[in-house]
Amino acid sequence: MKNKLLTFAIVAMMSCISGVVRAQNRTVTGKITNEQGTPLVATIAPKTTSNVATSSDESGLYSLSVPETVDSLIVNSIGYMTKTVVIRNNVADVQLQVDGNYNLDEVVVIGYGTQRKGDLTAPVATVNMENALKRTVSTPMDALQGAVTGVQIISSGAPGTTPTVRIRGVGSFNNESPLYVVDGMFMDNIDFLNPNDIADMSVLKDASGAAIYGVRAANGVIIVTTKRGSLNMKTKVTYNGYAGLHTPTNVLKMASGQQYADYAIAVGNKNIVDNSVSKFGGQDGRPTTNTDWYGELLRSNALIHNHNLDVQGGSEKISYSFGINYLDQDGIMDTENYHRKYNIRSQTEARVASWLKIGFTAHLNNFNAFAPNNAAFRQAYFASPLYPSYDPSLELADPIKFGSSTTLGMPSGFWFNNPLATAYYNHNETKGFQVLPSAYVEAEFWKKKLTFRSQLSQRYQSTHNIQYTPVYYIDNDQRSQRSYLRSAQARNNNYILDNLLTYRDETGKHHWSVLLGQSTREERWRETWVSANDVPQSEEFWYVGQGAQGTGSATGYGEGGFRNAGISFFTRGTYDFDNKYLLTATFRADGSSKYQTKWGYFPSLGIGWVLSREKFMENQSLFDLLKLRGSWGLLGNDGIQPNAGYAIVNSGNNFSGIFGSVGENNGVRVPGYRVGRFFTQVRWEVVEEWDAGLDFALLNNRLNGTVDYYYRKTKDLAFSRPIPFMWDRVYGNWGSVANSGWEIGLDWKDQVGQLDYNIGANITTLKNKVTDIGALANIMNGFPEWSAEFPARIEANQPINYYYGYEVAGVYQNTAEINSDPIATRYNQENPNSPILPGYLRYKDQNENGELDEADRINLGNYLPKLTYGFNVGLNYKNFDFSVAFQGVAGNKIHNLNRAMRRKYPQMNADAAFMEGLWNGEGSSNTYPSAAGSVAAWNLQASSFFVENGAYLRIQNMQLGYNFRVRESIPVRIFATADRPAIFTRYNGFTPEVSGMGFDSNVYPISSTYSLGLNVTF
Repeated sequence: MKNKLLTFAIVAMMSCISGVVRAQNRTVTGKITNEQGTPLVATIAPKTTSNVATSSDESGLYSLSVPETVDSLIVNSIGYMTKTVVIRNNVADVQLQVDGNYNLDEVVVIGYGTQRKGDLTAPVATVNMENALKRTVSTPMDALQGAVTGVQIISSGAPGTTPTVRIRGVGSFNNESPLYVVDGMFMDNIDFLNPNDIADMSVLKDASGAAIYGVRAANGVIIVTTKRGSLNMKTKVTYNGYAGLHTPTNVLKMASGQQYADYAIAVGNKNIVDNSVSKFGGQDGRPTTNTDWYGELLRSNALIHNHNLDVQGGSEKISYSFGINYLDQDGIMDTENYHRKYNIRSQTEARVASWLKIGFTAHLNNFNAFAPNNAAFRQAYFASPLYPSYDPSLELADPIKFGSSTTLGMPSGFWFNNPLATAYYNHNETKGFQVLPSAYVEAEFWKKKLTFRSQLSQRYQSTHNIQYTPVYYIDNDQRSQRSYLRSAQARNNNYILDNLLTYRDETGKHHWSVLLGQSTREERWRETWVSANDVPQSEEFWYVGQGAQGTGSATGYGEGGFRNAGISFFTRGTYDFDNKYLLTATFRADGSSKYQTKWGYFPSLGIGWVLSREKFMENQSLFDLLKLRGSWGLLGNDGIQPNAGYAIVNSGNNFSGIFGSVGENNGVRVPGYRVGRFFTQVRWEVVEEWDAGLDFALLNNRLNGTVDYYYRKTKDLAFSRPIPFMWDRVYGNWGSVANSGWEIGLDWKDQVGQLDYNIGANITTLKNKVTDIGALANIMNGFPEWSAEFPARIEANQPINYYYGYEVAGVYQNTAEINSDPIATRYNQENPNSPILPGYLRYKDQNENGELDEADRINLGNYLPKLTYGFNVGLNYKNFDFSVAFQGVAGNKIHNLNRAMRRKYPQMNADAAFMEGLWNGEGSSNTYPSAAGSVAAWNLQASSFFVENGAYLRIQNMQLGYNFRVRESIPVRIFATADRPAIFTRYNGFTPEVSGMGFDSNVYPISSTYSLGLNVTF
């Protein structure tokens, strides 16, 4: 009993003491600014204790509760010198000075660790996430477009679509995508992430920085670190969200009904016009129907909204971060197409002992995407405006009375189908979820010197895709007599186990570190699909199995998959003397189950010299930082086809004959078979890269910049080549390709009165050249089904996949010009029934032999831009901020396959610029052929007429923000954003952003987005 009373007394006494202590706390307020009076975001903590801390807001204001015994605070902000300030009357205003060593001390995330920026010997680009979050995009990489040197990003207009990302050109025929590392886990893309979840993003562009990732790093590495809390951090809750509208931009203007009618009559298709007049109204070749197919396909507005809630904080031993966000984006195609996802992120780290900490991070992503049928946009370019999108007079049309091109007498086939019906009768929905758990333990065996970290990361993803086509009828060409259902389940299950031992030490001016690492990984993917016909349209019956509705089709089941495993050993050593002379060396040995050559070895070396720390630079006032860098290394690409280590059985007509057939089958081919006899041992492609760079900061760190020259050559380039005198092809490492260029990035920050401003610019050049393709003279490539007519070509000493054809030198204006041209004269003699006429294209005789032959075909350019660039301006005045960013490319070409398809489909429509530019008499045009000439075979050969300039300049983003406070402790920012509001280009298409090899067969249009947003912190 006495012990219970004593315990009660002690507890009561401690409570009273605690209450007295709390009562003796005081609240300190103040404002943090720089020397020019600009508000700063900074961390404020008591000098004598680390139990409490806070941060100032965007206005520089803070409030902190501290014990009465605390008389001073420690204030620090990135880029400024740490300062101790005395508290006077519960107020502590602080003015911070720029830290001249900031550019050296900034910490940068690199492979398997971090490093001071001043110690880097590789061109590691860090992404400004504050600027990236100003974009209203559904994927993080779209937000980086035009922001990082050496990185080209090609966006797609379809909601949720993965953008194309290229780092320093294209070095493979197989795989050009970089490796993404998210909190230690290898990923093919980071579309699942919400940009608000990302704290840091680093781009490893050269071999010195990326070689630590070995066979996965040939196309560069992008390292993503998600948001985390910190110890002794007051809980901070932030909401960031916006809502806006997508609107179609740069919509391709097509020929009007009357323009098309005049053209159809000119090329001999008057029956199409007469049928339209007879069926839908008009007279004397002037139809009244004028259907704008793109106008029918596109919405004027589509909704997008994004919401993010983030919680961060920490006690003396535990830090935590939690985030939840939701994105909902509708597409601008006026039918069902959207992308919706929500993410939950959780991170906790606990220091369980002074030498030991453990952590756990998890990402849960759930998404639902409805993919549009992009074929509708292709058909919209072909579709005649002389029939309506809906036609109530079509009695057989069911269930919806869509119009039919057959009423005009159009040819049958896919290209002349009603594009609106193609978009409508489409159900392609994918639902899925993904979990990325990661757990680690880190032990410090020797304080601030020797640490060991072990981390297990996993990725599990499951997706379910449903494709359904109902029964419908428009005409005999566009119909579905039986409903069709395809259901596919796919699963990814990957894991990586990393073990890292790091030793850091220093003696005097010597500093060094050594990393020893081992990594084990396994990747599994499996897909199972089933299909059935005659499935009811109601979704409740959309499954296949015993007792299910519908009849399984003959090929109603299939499976696919792969399983790869690998083990790696790697090391990295760094050394610097007096933070002045720098050395970094890495080595990785990669073992893989994909190839018969089991091991690859990838070394790299980087050196640096910080000239600004030399004595001969002490008395100068221009440079705050001046550093030279140089690096070399080898990288690998295992994203190529693995060994086909088994016999391949070939069958079909090429391997068949007549072997004693009798009776009814006499003379009929009997199936034959042959076992493939050729096998090549395939190994990963290897990239060797050199880089020379310069980092500098001038004029009190107001001007910062970097300049790099790079040369990267891919060896053992893998592709299949034919075997002479046989039908077989063999896959192996036959060639090489080189990419080289300059990267320049500049950033200027200054203040005029109360106006803060910054100006940034970056520019990258690229020279791409295939250096070897084995014994082959060339490889013909191109757009599927059109590679023969409009080829792209791979040839030594030329850019990869260049467009191959004749150079157009103008248009024949009269008969005299035709008769004086040896090429035209010879052609007309050989083709008297289809001669060259005035208004036809004139091709340049490259070898001047008087004949248009193979030698006259040349390099017409290719899809890779020779120049990519971006620039931005940011302004801050009192409570207002404004920013604008631009992005563009130059030196690339686009093959306008939309126009080129007239080679097979002369009845198709065309864009208004094409129709308005047609030659109609001597002197009217020296660029476009005549109407009759536009369907003549002579003018529809692969030529520069169909290859257009792909250069553009886009206003990428504009944002205006206003900052204020609801209370002292609740900062609020409201903002208005215009994303991709305008583009300047000469290209005759929806967008000059065309992925793949640059063949434009009508892509999903890029849209502009206008939104309002709110950011508030509690």
